[in-house]
Amino acid sequence: MLHYRHSWADQQKTIVFLHAAGFDGRIWKQAAEQLTDFHCVCPDLPGHGQSKTVPVTDFDAASDAVAELIDRVGKGPVCLAGLSMGSYIGFRLLARYPHLVESAVFSGFQHVPIEVSGIMRALMTASSFMMNSRKNREKMARSIGVNDPSLVSQRGGRPNASSKTMRKISSLALDFDVAADLQSIETPTLVLAGETEHPSILSALPAFQSGMPHCTARIIPGLGHGWIATEPDLFAQTLRAWFLQEPLPEGLNAVADA
Repeated sequence: MLHYRHSWADQQKTIVFLHAAGFDGRIWKQAAEQLTDFHCVCPDLPGHGQSKTVPVTDFDAASDAVAELIDRVGKGPVCLAGLSMGSYIGFRLLARYPHLVESAVFSGFQHVPIEVSGIMRALMTASSFMMNSRKNREKMARSIGVNDPSLVSQRGGRPNASSKTMRKISSLALDFDVAADLQSIETPTLVLAGETEHPSILSALPAFQSGMPHCTARIIPGLGHGWIATEPDLFAQTLRAWFLQEPLPEGLNAVADA
C-alpha cells in the first residue's frame, strides 16, 4: 500500500498528484497549499519515500498501486496530476482504470520510445549511482527548478529512491510506447511541456492532442522540465482551470495538431 499525505478538507473534487522520479509526495506541497478548494492526495509512488518497500516493476503495476490508493481514499473518480514519471504512471491509469479518473493534467512525458545510444544508456546508469550523493541530488533538483533541498532526501540525508529504482524508472521511461493506446483514452486530458524540454517530449504534444479524443496540449514558454517548481502559481491556476472546466491561464502556448 502506498504512503500518502492529504489535505483534510472535505471538498467536492479530489486531486491525486503523481510525482517525478527521485522525489516523493512532498514536492506537491506548494500546489496543495494553493488548491484548498480541492481535496489533495499526494502519495509516495512505488520505490520512493515512505513507499520504498513497494516494488518497482513497471508502470502498469505502479498504476495498480495508485488505483488501490484511490479506492482506499474512497474519492473516485478523481482528478489526476502527474509530472514526468508520474505522467507515465498516470497515463497507464487512464488506459487501465478509466472509471477512476474524471480529468487529468500531465507534464513532461512522451508517447513513443526515445532512441538513445548504448553509450548514453551507460551514462544514465552511471548517473543513477551519483544520486546517492546528497550534493548531487540537490544539484539535480536545482537544475530543474526545485530549490528546496529537503525534497530530494529523507530524514538523515538518505535518497528518496535507490540507484536501482532510478535505473529502472529511466529504462521504463525511455521505452515507453503508448501510440497504439491514444485513441482509446476518453478522459479529458491536458498535456503540458516546458519550452526547453527534451525534443521527444515536445514532439509528442501534437500526437497526444490529435490522437486522444479529448486532449489539449500546451507549451509553457521559456521554462523546462521542472516548471511546476519554478512557477507554482501558474501550475495551480492551470490545474484549477482544467479541472473546473474554465479557460486556461493566459501565457500558455497552443500546439498545432499533428
